Amino acid sequence: MKKKFRVRLCFSLMLLLVLLIDGISKAWAEQTLVLYQPIPIIGQFLQLTLNYNTGIAFGLFANRGSWPIIFTGFVILGLVIWLLQLLRRGEFPVQTASPIGLFVGGAVANFVDRLPDGRVTDFLDVSVGAIRWPTFNLADSFIVLGVTVLMLMTMKEQRQLEIKP
Repeated sequence: MKKKFRVRLCFSLMLLLVLLIDGISKAWAEQTLVLYQPIPIIGQFLQLTLNYNTGIAFGLFANRGSWPIIFTGFVILGLVIWLLQLLRRGEFPVQTASPIGLFVGGAVANFVDRLPDGRVTDFLDVSVGAIRWPTFNLADSFIVLGVTVLMLMTMKEQRQLEIKP
């Protein structure tokens, strides 16, 4: 299989898988959970709590009308155009296609979820001791995972470049 095709295939499959998993999980949460009523999974550490976020990351700019949708739409569109150009030119190593697909898939999944009513469905509720993280969803997790893997890959590549004489 040609490198460009493999990169496009890995990217596309990961993006579609993220959209599917996130969409199913949010539909399940909305049909099963009661708003603001936590269900402990691992004590206080991990709970399922249905919540809605009208802002962008961590609830920033909540209740600001339609501008978060417009802003995130432009950011995602710009990112997707740029990534598609890089994919078309074959500038991605094959191993980066999956984490980029995770990242873009998560961003697109949250954007699609926000379109009908201006809010994103969140249901994963994590705390460590008295510290409670803002409620999030699987799309958010895929974004963080994709970015983390890309950072680790970049650090590994940079380290290998520094080692070479």
